[in-house]
Amino acid sequence: MRNKKVMVYLEEFEYRRLKELAARENKRMSAFVVDLIRDFDVPARKAMECMEYKCSYCAKTVWADAWEAMPPEKCPYCSGRLVSYGRWGTVVLGPVR
Repeated sequence: MRNKKVMVYLEEFEYRRLKELAARENKRMSAFVVDLIRDFDVPARKAMECMEYKCSYCAKTVWADAWEAMPPEKCPYCSGRLVSYGRWGTVVLGPVR
């Protein structure tokens, strides 16, 4: 996913309030607003946690559910052996608003 720039228009009193709250948490204003959006929107859209695997034969990346009882062993593309890369991801349904 690419990073996108978003412009937020606020009334002066809203801006001051956000600035105060960001200062209390020792964060930059932009980082504070990003955290607010993520905390509000992402948990409602979270579908599953995933782990990254790479095939040792064809080198394709496969993401699988991290909470399966047995981790996947065979590549769905070539039946090669999957090796865990240890990276985690969260599947979020729909765009983050």
